[in-house]
Amino acid sequence: MKLNNRKTEIEKAELIRSYRDSGKTKKAWCKETGVGLSTLHRWLCQDKSLMNPQPLQNWISVISIAPVPSEDLEIHVGKCTIPIDRQTDLNLLAGVLKILVEVC
Repeated sequence: MKLNNRKTEIEKAELIRSYRDSGKTKKAWCKETGVGLSTLHRWLCQDKSLMNPQPLQNWISVISIAPVPSEDLEIHVGKCTIPIDRQTDLNLLAGVLKILVEVC
């Protein structure tokens, strides 16, 4: 019949302190005290997580809105911008572009 060897939190804290103060390897300390190596490892991991709690992460929701396709167009030449929409005079635009091709 197996005895219940569960330790209280105070007992665990005292044993962890004893291990850390001993300067011994985990294996040597466990052999000397009769604490299982995996048990000590688990206690140390739990103790570390209690000593260094992770900060809470606050998330916000982001809603992405697709840009609305525009029927407008802009032509950039150097510092000049030529806006083009449905009401643009195409003959005038053709003349301007012809001159830009010759100049550039």
